[in-house]
Amino acid sequence: MIGTDEKTYLKMVALWSITGMPDLRSNIVGDVFKFTCAKGFIANVDAMLFYNLEPVELVSLLEKAFETQFGESGLVYRKNFNGFKKNPFSSQN
Repeated sequence: MIGTDEKTYLKMVALWSITGMPDLRSNIVGDVFKFTCAKGFIANVDAMLFYNLEPVELVSLLEKAFETQFGESGLVYRKNFNGFKKNPFSSQN
């Protein structure tokens, strides 16, 4: 489904662009996105929440859940945006 649903595909590409969590995946079961990575289950995210949050907000949610599940900060997987001339998450762009 992710390959045929453009909104889901673009959201996942955005997540993968922001975080480098190893083997980050999402399975859709009913109205719930089940996120996993190489270490195991991370979190369930309601579909409505998934589509309403911005990618950076979803990554923050996943990073917090990662820390809760595995006892290590998910922030260590955040990709470096130093190459950007502007903050890509700033509303002032």
